[in-house]
Amino acid sequence: MRLIKNFCFRMAVIIAVLSFGFSSLYANTDDFWNGHWAGKNAEGDMVVDLIISKDNKQALNPNDANSMSNAFMTVFFVEPSGRKTVLSTYEFVLAGEKDNILTFDFKGGREAVDNASGKCNVFVNDKSLVFKVTDHSGDNVVFDNMSFSKDGTVVVNTEDKSAGKTDVMGIIVGILVLLIFVGMAGHMLYLLFRGDRYKKTFTADGMIADRVAQGKPEHMTEEEYDEVVKSLDSAFEQWSVVGHDDNGNELRKPTKMKQIKSSALLIDKVIAMQPTEEDLVARLNDLTAVINSNEKRYFDGSKPLVWLGFIVGIVLCFVMGPGVGVNTIVATGIYIIASRTPMFLIDKRSKRGGGNIHNSFIAGIFAMIAGAQTVRTITTYSDGHKEVDDDHSEHWIALFFGLVLLIAIAIFMFLWAILNYLRNYVFYF
Repeated sequence: MRLIKNFCFRMAVIIAVLSFGFSSLYANTDDFWNGHWAGKNAEGDMVVDLIISKDNKQALNPNDANSMSNAFMTVFFVEPSGRKTVLSTYEFVLAGEKDNILTFDFKGGREAVDNASGKCNVFVNDKSLVFKVTDHSGDNVVFDNMSFSKDGTVVVNTEDKSAGKTDVMGIIVGILVLLIFVGMAGHMLYLLFRGDRYKKTFTADGMIADRVAQGKPEHMTEEEYDEVVKSLDSAFEQWSVVGHDDNGNELRKPTKMKQIKSSALLIDKVIAMQPTEEDLVARLNDLTAVINSNEKRYFDGSKPLVWLGFIVGIVLCFVMGPGVGVNTIVATGIYIIASRTPMFLIDKRSKRGGGNIHNSFIAGIFAMIAGAQTVRTITTYSDGHKEVDDDHSEHWIALFFGLVLLIAIAIFMFLWAILNYLRNYVFYF
């Protein structure tokens, strides 16, 4: 039991490291925004200093120690002698963020001196920041269409062309991703609602009636009989041997999609030939029943992962807004559909063993949390009294890592949905 706990704990730590690796990619985005930025105009007689603290308001305005803001800008006029004089200052408060574009409310940084106020957008243009004023009143705003870099080498008053390009590219990528998921969902729903490959049970009388209606002889010829027997035998031989009956006869069933497709071609050929002999029709029905049974789909995914996806999605709706939360819930729904697996594949996987990997991950996380221990320290003093100190830090650490891992697994629900779609609807492995 201790070995199992240690294994689960180590696996959880490895996943946590990977999870924090992914989260650091997002953290790098904030690191890009935050810090000191600089800009200057083409003539070189104006330089600008900008400091951004995107996630936390700070006392950035040196002229008002009580004011908290997300960014502060100082514009300097550079005299021919090189001496710099403060021309204007601006204080910014973050109002929103969408599609990697920040929206700020701004106002003058010095009371009764800098009188400009309004709104502006900030977006990325080739590793530089571009400020675009969308609404303002009061004094003229000098940072409109101004670019900044962290080494101060950029030129201000650039044309605002990249915003449109960024928006168009984002729209194109979004449409492509949407089309992929719509196509994927459409393919899965088609296969689910298509139902059985063979919709009816065939009868000799029905075959005779169809032949008469088409102007064919009422009974099949000897050559047709031999061709039907050959095709039915070939269809049966396409399947894998799974055992023998009491008389030593082979028991076969399809274990791969290519076996189903190849045998279905032969069976369709037999149906088109319309056999009229009772024994041939009975064998035809046996083969179609086997195919229908093995193509029937059942949910073979992780039920704990489904519950996790819905719970995390609902929580994210309240914590991070409906965007991320709804995406997680939708992805969970797609995962449910993508996890509907044909019976022949379920049998094949059960023989391989191993179980569902997501169930193993989630069970390992809860085992890690449950396996955390309290460290008790007993100190005995010379006068005989004892002090007991319980350290519960391992419980808190395990709980923290467990929550991070569970959220990470749920956030990547779209990935699990795509993987199950490829496994169960495309490659059948």
